[in-house]
Amino acid sequence: MLLSFPIKRGSDELLGIGHPQMAANGSSPPMVHLLENQMNEAKKVKLTDGNEVGIPSKVIHIRSIPTEVSETEVISLGLPFGKVTNVLLMKKKNQAFIELEGESHAQAMVRYYNEVSPMIRGRPCFVQYSTHKELKTTQVNPAAQAALQAADGASAPHNTEIPKTVLRVIVENMLYPVTVDVMHKIFSKYGTVQKIITFTKNNTFQALIQMADPIAAYSAKFSLDGQNVYTACCTLKIDFSRLDALNVKYNNDKSRDFTNPNLPGGETITGGLPGAGIQPDPQHMALNLGK
Repeated sequence: MLLSFPIKRGSDELLGIGHPQMAANGSSPPMVHLLENQMNEAKKVKLTDGNEVGIPSKVIHIRSIPTEVSETEVISLGLPFGKVTNVLLMKKKNQAFIELEGESHAQAMVRYYNEVSPMIRGRPCFVQYSTHKELKTTQVNPAAQAALQAADGASAPHNTEIPKTVLRVIVENMLYPVTVDVMHKIFSKYGTVQKIITFTKNNTFQALIQMADPIAAYSAKFSLDGQNVYTACCTLKIDFSRLDALNVKYNNDKSRDFTNPNLPGGETITGGLPGAGIQPDPQHMALNLGK
């Protein structure tokens, strides 16, 4: 069965994080639109009934997605399992379809998300096979085409291991400080953040971030790489680390083990960091970071 929809043009933004305007006085940038409610652990999606999962198809039906979701965020759910060849958003219905290059890739995706709840912007969504065998659209959606082009070559090759859970993040053009808490808020959109270690090397702020599972790490890397934390500055450059896991010794301003809140605080080193002493006005942040 062929799935064919005329589609409206979506957001012109390629990636899911927006770029809000500067404050009126020009002195303090707002935070980009990140996670509204912290959700480190979501309910598992229960698709044990054969009728809910459906008959295997390379077209995947995704339900309960946020209204403001981007094509890139939807595509990132499928990339760890193979090349995504098409995407269709139905924002008014909070649904989406993606087509993978083969049925075996789609089966791997549904099996995985039957055990681990997929999340978009901190919200759990539901994954199942579509009743359609192909996904074709009658109109060209520039946002969808741009997202697919960006994803081309970024998918996990067939029969290879899914990337590790530890990400290495370099923050370029760091005009304002990016803290452990800010990193935690940003990356929690894509799954549970377990550990964070921050440091400065060659006068460049860097972080190692350990996610709870490889899919969350993969989705975070694809969606956040190249994004600005603040308008026109603090650009994230993300790669996979060679480390299998992080060993956090202290819970303080420079490192945090969210799985072990009883670690000692250790000594906190202040000053000498890019952006140190320059604080953006919290009133102009798009997101209240909380405590």
